[in-house]
Amino acid sequence: MKVIMADELRRLIAGIVRACGAPPEEADIVADELVETNLMGFDSHGALRIVQYVGEVASGKIVPGAPIAIVQETAVSAIVDCGHNFGAVSADRMARIALEKAAGSHMACVTGRRSRHVGRLGAWVQQIAEQGMIGLAFAGGYKGGHVVAPWGGREGRLATNPLAYAAPTGGGQPIVFDMATSMIAEGSIRLARNKGETVPPGCMLDAEGRPSVAPDDFYGPPRGTILPFGGAHGYKGFGLGLLVDLLGSVLAGVSIPDDTDYTNGLCLIAIDPDAFVGRERFVRLMDEWCAYIVSCPPAPGFEAVQLPGAPNFRVKERRLRDGIPIDDATWAAIAEAARSVGCAV
Repeated sequence: MKVIMADELRRLIAGIVRACGAPPEEADIVADELVETNLMGFDSHGALRIVQYVGEVASGKIVPGAPIAIVQETAVSAIVDCGHNFGAVSADRMARIALEKAAGSHMACVTGRRSRHVGRLGAWVQQIAEQGMIGLAFAGGYKGGHVVAPWGGREGRLATNPLAYAAPTGGGQPIVFDMATSMIAEGSIRLARNKGETVPPGCMLDAEGRPSVAPDDFYGPPRGTILPFGGAHGYKGFGLGLLVDLLGSVLAGVSIPDDTDYTNGLCLIAIDPDAFVGRERFVRLMDEWCAYIVSCPPAPGFEAVQLPGAPNFRVKERRLRDGIPIDDATWAAIAEAARSVGCAV
């Protein structure tokens, strides 16, 4: 296990993305998003993903520096063509569009087409919440990423389809909730494979539809599937996964493509509390609710009730001080990706 300081990792990733052909400002967006994700403790979506991105640039699936343009809009909505640029660059632009429109109309919904992997979904609602608004996000995946079986099925028909929300508080840190509508994120299986570990029981099936905890049974070939969130009540996760595709793909006019490529169907919503109770009162009420929730006595085995995002902000404080741990297999893959584009590690 290696430990890398955040600034050092950020410089390395930004250098790799620039070497792929991205403009410096866009390379910084990708690097900031990946490192922030590691800092928050979501290692399955952090620096590990630069290996995937370098491969997609080499194959032409990611187009560094591609224009990102609004193709249809109203005062409160927009459909954005992301041009297969880096997903973080697209999502950052979509979040800014949502904030700009919500600043004038108090509410906005922005959907995207041709967006690559957007990374940690919570990053984009957090960006909205840090500007005093409520953020909602939904990220589906097209056919190439359909690794989640529908309730009662054994073949993939959905992606892991995360959803997220964030809301401002008076304490400086917003509430940030981010979850896959599957039992486990694909990146968590990838990280377990890199570490030589198994995945928790009840999360995935092998290609024959049998329960498995071995990452190789998921990746195959033939490929296995991930189960929808909810265990014995997995129809709940399945229903939420369908909602994500409804907002992230169908609303943007995207049909199910025949190819096996993977792109994100992203939807971002910004809500300005000024249109309702006002921002100041909203924050005061949020603080009251937060205090009430955490005042709940902890159950046996727990030290305290924690709000969504609170543990991750504590991880960030620790990792900013002590560094970001990266397992040897992941670091070797990052180093190889860097060398492949001419970057020294």
